[in-house]
Amino acid sequence: MFAFIVRRLATSLISLAMAAGVVFIAIHMLPGDPVAIMLGEQAGSDPETVARVRAQLGLDQPLGTQFAHWVGGLASGDMGTSLRTGEAVATELARRIPRSLELIVAGLFIAVALGVPLGVVAARERGRVAGGAAAVIAVLGFSSPVFVLGIILILIFSLGLGWLPSSGYIPFSDDPALHLMSLALPALTVGLNFMGVVARMMRASLVDTMSKDYVKLARAKGMSRSAAIRRHALPNAMVPVVAIVGIRAGSMLGGTVIIEALFDWPGLSSLLVSASFARDYPVIQGSLLAVFAIFILISLSIDLIQASIDPRTRRQTS
Repeated sequence: MFAFIVRRLATSLISLAMAAGVVFIAIHMLPGDPVAIMLGEQAGSDPETVARVRAQLGLDQPLGTQFAHWVGGLASGDMGTSLRTGEAVATELARRIPRSLELIVAGLFIAVALGVPLGVVAARERGRVAGGAAAVIAVLGFSSPVFVLGIILILIFSLGLGWLPSSGYIPFSDDPALHLMSLALPALTVGLNFMGVVARMMRASLVDTMSKDYVKLARAKGMSRSAAIRRHALPNAMVPVVAIVGIRAGSMLGGTVIIEALFDWPGLSSLLVSASFARDYPVIQGSLLAVFAIFILISLSIDLIQASIDPRTRRQTS
């Protein structure tokens, strides 16, 4: 297990270094001049100011020099300064990332809490009404676009029943109850959409596991069907479910743009979109690198969880 952890850590560090290079190159291939966007109409009438600002920001230096300065800053915890606001990128990311992580974790909790039992029912009750109903609910969950699902939830719980706010973000320190209420609808949107994927994966994995010889042997020795599923089939069936949850968690970190816009949730995705429109290179670079780093960290955690559940995965990655 120790050797497996060392190998995965080394792979993760290499992946992060490659990601930093890709992010830097990709950002500087974007069309448009960030200085011209900053200065607006003044950029066309005052080229001397444009040159001076570009020199102050270090954008007149060769790309190799800019990359070396950026990497050197990263090593010391300095991710640069926003071209728009003048605020440190690390400060902005420290404020935005926890909000996105909170939304994603809450959504994944809902998805797993609903999807795993739904998938178990669909697998155990195949060919029956309960199994068919569970399968239909799962299909409706992952086939519903998030913006449609979010609007439906707003219409029901906010405009119809008046139980929850339709949008907005309230810091937990200001009002814990109102914060959780504002989190409920976007988390439900994330969770209900992903619930169908978890249920389908759980059903397919459990059906396959229940056909294995060790489950049949347990049944032949007199173990009840429920006990065989609970003790033998379910733990092994959870391995691919854990993997898909980890992959989805990483992809959602930078992909919840629609949800954050719909519910006015100031997370990392909305920051990345606004920085892209403004060609704010330091913020874009820092945001993308943060997404890569957290995705790699999640992948590492998922690999370790899978290795602890199923030791065969250690040999497969050796």
